[in-house]
Amino acid sequence: MLTVLLLSLGDTALASALRQSDIGYPLVASAHILGLGLLVGSIVTLDLRILNIIKRGTLSELAPLLSRVAAGGFMLAILTGVLLFSVQSAHYLGNSAFLLKLSLISLALINVTVVHCLPCWRAILAGQPATLLLKLTALISLTLWLAIVTAGRWIAFV
Repeated sequence: MLTVLLLSLGDTALASALRQSDIGYPLVASAHILGLGLLVGSIVTLDLRILNIIKRGTLSELAPLLSRVAAGGFMLAILTGVLLFSVQSAHYLGNSAFLLKLSLISLALINVTVVHCLPCWRAILAGQPATLLLKLTALISLTLWLAIVTAGRWIAFV
C-alpha cells in the first residue's frame, strides 16, 4: 500500500513538470543540497561542540540556534527530496543506497528525539557541561549523518 502511494507521486502534475523542465529539476536539486548543507553543517558543528572538539561558544547559546538551523535545513531537504523522488519514484524504490539512506535518516531522527528528551539536553541548555551520555549521542549523530550523506551520494552509482 505504501509502495503504491509512493509510486503515485510520479503521476502528479508537479512530477511531470519537473521531468519536462530544463531548469526545474536542477533548481530543486540545488535547493536539496542547500537544505543538506544547513542540516549537516549545523549538526556536525553542534556535535563537535558537544564532544568538546570545538571549544568556542557555549552550548547553552549554540544548541538552540544550531538546532533551529538544522530543523530548517531538514524541512527543506525533505520537501525537495520528495520532489526529486517523485520524478523517478520506481527507480528510487529499487535503489539500495536510497533505501539505506531512508533507514539511516530514521535512525538519526530517533537519536535526535531521544537527545531532546534527555535531562542532560535540558542541562546543557541551562549552561551545564555535556555529560558522557550526551557525548555518546553526539558521536552516534555524527556517524549517522555522515553515513546519510555517503548513502545519498551512492544513489547515483547504484
